[in-house]
Amino acid sequence: MRRLAYLNKPELPILLLGGLAASIHGVIFPMFGFMMSSVIKTLYEPPHLLHEHSKKWSLVYMGIGITSIFVIPFQNFFFGVAGGKLIRRIRYLCFEKIVYEEVKWFDHPANSSGAIGARLSTDAANVRSLVGDQLALAMQNIATIAAGLIIAFASNWLLTLIVLAVVPFIFIQGYFQGKFRTGLSADAKVSLS
Repeated sequence: MRRLAYLNKPELPILLLGGLAASIHGVIFPMFGFMMSSVIKTLYEPPHLLHEHSKKWSLVYMGIGITSIFVIPFQNFFFGVAGGKLIRRIRYLCFEKIVYEEVKWFDHPANSSGAIGARLSTDAANVRSLVGDQLALAMQNIATIAAGLIIAFASNWLLTLIVLAVVPFIFIQGYFQGKFRTGLSADAKVSLS
């Protein structure tokens, strides 16, 4: 993983811009929930305040929509560019190593031209999905969790602490549910074959 980060070092500014876009994208959904509660509160106000605040919240929602229209493509673009450049760099390094191999190395069936081409293609694509899609999703999830926790602590810190105390049990339940599903699918596969 460290070598992968070193290979991607020239694209650090692009990754930072992509990380910023992913963070903004991740903050949109907690903000949407926070604003939804404010809109519901607005519905119980007197008519003159209701009209005024409904205009304000509709403009805020429109601003969030416009922000997401720009942020999501920027996130995909920046991480796609960084992933594409990383693929090119990895393929170049692999091809450079292959060129300097001895001739007898190519006699093995695992090192035929078709196998080498397929390996260059699939391995680099797997690395690109790790750098592009997975990194963007991780940044987005971190921003979502951070914004959600900030909003929760600002709203009601005591309830937030109670919910955070229950989170480990939810993770344990998810782990056992995954194990149970894996066991069921393995049993079904055995009984069907």
